[in-house]
Amino acid sequence: MKRDYGKIMVLMGGWSNEREISLISGESVFNSLVASKLDVIKLDLNKDNIGKIKGLNPDRIFIVLHGKGGEDGEIQLHLENLGIPYTGSGSESSKVCMNKKTTKKILLENNIRTPSYIKISKSTNIKDIENSFHYPFVVKPTSEGSSIGVYVVEDRMSCKVAINENMKISNDVIVEEYIAGKEYTVGIVNNNALPVIKLIPPGKFYDFEAKYNSKETQYICPSGLDQNTEEEIKKLSLNCFSLLNCRGWGRVDLIIDEQNKPWIIELNTVPGMTEHSLVPMAANHRNINFNELVLKILDTTFE
Repeated sequence: MKRDYGKIMVLMGGWSNEREISLISGESVFNSLVASKLDVIKLDLNKDNIGKIKGLNPDRIFIVLHGKGGEDGEIQLHLENLGIPYTGSGSESSKVCMNKKTTKKILLENNIRTPSYIKISKSTNIKDIENSFHYPFVVKPTSEGSSIGVYVVEDRMSCKVAINENMKISNDVIVEEYIAGKEYTVGIVNNNALPVIKLIPPGKFYDFEAKYNSKETQYICPSGLDQNTEEEIKKLSLNCFSLLNCRGWGRVDLIIDEQNKPWIIELNTVPGMTEHSLVPMAANHRNINFNELVLKILDTTFE
């Protein structure tokens, strides 16, 4: 029996550094719901039109907002106050996952391997960083997505550049241990882990350029991991998802080091949803097409 979804609103755009990516993802989801012949509207959200959500009175909302305002619990709390069901994790869980320090604290408390880190500021002495970490190490903002502001630094000069660039976009920056290894990602929909994808970027790591602009990035699915390792990675990802109280859908990014140990890098509570994004790619390998995936994610709003 076909579900009665009522009027669906796709929320996209927003005011973060990932706005343009969100607009592309949002259009893909909107067009998919149109193709499924559902009652759907879209809203390019900004700080001035947030009141339109209540005025348009949707029955449920598909959130395709990335970054600040959309993935950090702000819009989720607003929708909770309005009593409108929405896709993805709740406001508290979203807030935790958007903040890499908070995420790491919870993972470490539960004995889950994640790179060590320290918080830095403009006044932090580089020598103090060098006393804590060997080059290369990672400099990145605490609460950005799409690898915005992420630098793998090899020496003091590149460290200074990375810190300066990060301070332009955030006053909350961390230095993180660099884990040499292979990058993987695990999409999760309704508490089911999708096939693991191996990422082979052309550069040092899967950065913004590799994600959105490079034609050289390789996506390997099936991942090439042996079956036991693949299942262990899925189990670990689902465990992290549960520990952080995530719900609905998301994506776990990790690195498997040269000793075959997995390290959790971060959890994404609103992953990309273009035809070429990682969650749709993994779903496709389970013979779930894009339109089916969108509906599976939307179905989680009934729970």
